[in-house]
Amino acid sequence: MVSDEMRQMTLLEYRDSLASPRILGLMTVLYTDVVSRSTTWNFAKLLFRWKGSLWKVIWAELVLWLLVYTLVSLMYRLLLNCDQREQFENFVKFWSQYTGASFVPLTFILGFFVSLVVRRWWSMYESLGSTESVATLLASYIKGSDEETIIMKRNIVRYLVLTQAMVYLMISLGFRKRYPNLEALRNAGIVNDIELKIMEETDSPNLKHWMPINWAMSLIKLAKRDGKIESDSDNYVVDLYARLRDYKNNLSRVSNYMCVPIPLAYTQVVFLAVRLYFLIALFANQYLNINNTVGGVNKCPRNSTTASSSSSSNKAPEIELRFGVDLFFPFATVVEFFFYVGWVKVAESLFNPFGGDDDDFEVNELLVRNLQNGLLIVDGAFNKTPAQIRDPYSKTGSDAPFPPTKKHRSFIDIPIPAIKRSVNRIQDTAVNQFHDVNNSRHQSLHSSQQRRP
Repeated sequence: MVSDEMRQMTLLEYRDSLASPRILGLMTVLYTDVVSRSTTWNFAKLLFRWKGSLWKVIWAELVLWLLVYTLVSLMYRLLLNCDQREQFENFVKFWSQYTGASFVPLTFILGFFVSLVVRRWWSMYESLGSTESVATLLASYIKGSDEETIIMKRNIVRYLVLTQAMVYLMISLGFRKRYPNLEALRNAGIVNDIELKIMEETDSPNLKHWMPINWAMSLIKLAKRDGKIESDSDNYVVDLYARLRDYKNNLSRVSNYMCVPIPLAYTQVVFLAVRLYFLIALFANQYLNINNTVGGVNKCPRNSTTASSSSSSNKAPEIELRFGVDLFFPFATVVEFFFYVGWVKVAESLFNPFGGDDDDFEVNELLVRNLQNGLLIVDGAFNKTPAQIRDPYSKTGSDAPFPPTKKHRSFIDIPIPAIKRSVNRIQDTAVNQFHDVNNSRHQSLHSSQQRRP
């Protein structure tokens, strides 16, 4: 058992975390303000970020791949004798036939897998659950400022958070590190001793997250019976029941997603397809030194007849062309590495959004926010409607604030029709001035001819 001093310290820490003024988010990597305008420079600035970036998720595998590629290249160029070099070149030419989309359709495999994972991830995001809508209805439907009514509404909100915590306790490793069991939730004040005893006495091999929802429904029924819900019909109660049911169903959907993941065989296919592709590329994309020269010296001299016959018999024309340039760094393969490995890393990071990656859901913060906002709404916002006074605007509201401001437009932002209109206007002005000058010249010439005797 935890001592009273430790429990009091835990409650104080939890209270301080609730009082924290920071803005709570569900994801740790936020960059939407940077791209408030869809300009090339704004999106280019994202390339220099590290947390949650492409560079962070692939750098280790890319460095390892380049290291092995370099070792293989140095071994081929410096350590192998003539016969071994020829065998290595034949080995490279053999595997070079099995690279590209014709061998393994990586684009199709990754596209389908990533779309499936993203749909699954977005559905889980929409099902995380929020106490604000239920708390708002509780503050509106259940009337009364006495201590019993306040405790009832606060407990309903706490039961919602307790249900959420019990689900996260099963599916989130990060949440289990902070709250490893129900005893830790009791120390945090999310569940009390009486409620914890009832849960322990209930014999069930399955998750008991339905119990707090049942308690919340019982309290709503009790409030209706005691006249705390001011309504002649049961519409308010039915509405609250529906909100609680949806809240519980959403959490069950998240639990089902985590308990029934994407079939393991498909995940293995995607993982092996990408890694084996670049394992083959370690040899298939090596640049061959066809001339066998190192430092200007031919290491394996051959007569022209043998070389030409060997070249014509062992090399296909396309392979001859492919290895016609001797390079050292695999530029094209590194570009493929960025796209393919980065693509599969996106799916792997979204596969379990309750883990410890940079872009995973911050369920600890979500739980704190739900409890904080829910208690504030049902307790602090009750019966605090501001005094009603007339707004300072006219009857039509045409003088309301936030009028459209004139946007500064650069020359690049000017549309083509506006440029055409400006050119036409300048052209018309020039033509009119030209006609005016001609008319004035004709008039002056005519008047001078009339003055002659």
